Amino acid sequence: MKVIIAGRLGKTLCVYTLLLVVGCSHHSDIGLDRNHANGFTAKGTQAYIACIKHELTSGTKTFTVEDNGSINLLIGSIDRTTAVGLVQLSRVSGQTTYTVYQRHAWVDKGRLINAAQGCAKD
Repeated sequence: MKVIIAGRLGKTLCVYTLLLVVGCSHHSDIGLDRNHANGFTAKGTQAYIACIKHELTSGTKTFTVEDNGSINLLIGSIDRTTAVGLVQLSRVSGQTTYTVYQRHAWVDKGRLINAAQGCAKD
């Protein structure tokens, strides 16, 4: 009897652990992704966005949305829960700041993050 209970308990713990890991590894809002970078750019907003779009793979869908004084460039989808990337631009103390998020950055070695950082330097 003790062996059966221990076996069931072990399987139950294993299932709960697996569900916890799977549940925690996925989040819906791209702005919560751990693959991100931020900084400042001397370029104007439109020039910066144009530079990033130029660096993306041909045919990549992009959507520009203004939100409370900031500009969001969404990559792949206008929906933040399905977008593969997001670049947020805002003005702080007269400077343009950016924050870039890339879901699954390991797939293409952080191409969007690298583009955002490179475009900020030019």
